[in-house]
Amino acid sequence: MIIITTVLFPHATSSKVAKKNIEMMKKYPPDPSIGTLLTIAIKASIEGMRVHAIFNVAKGKVAEAMGRFAQQYQEYALEIDGFKYQLDTFMDVPEAYKILGMEPPEE
Repeated sequence: MIIITTVLFPHATSSKVAKKNIEMMKKYPPDPSIGTLLTIAIKASIEGMRVHAIFNVAKGKVAEAMGRFAQQYQEYALEIDGFKYQLDTFMDVPEAYKILGMEPPEE
């Protein structure tokens, strides 16, 4: 299972978000038993700064991962005006093929 997080915050709060991120990395270090971070992408947009993170979640850990992300992002939202986030789950290719009763193509 894949979780894609989307974060949006005003341009003027970028330094505050960056400082909060350093704090949060110490408070919530990566937990490989929950999954692995695949990538983070950042874009300046008309709405503000948009950040997407893509996580490959370990089998059976979706609820735990979603709870952890929501807890972390809520801490940002409580301290940074205009900070918004969204969490989305996606199937990976093997999971999608399994639902169809098929084997995924080899890469």
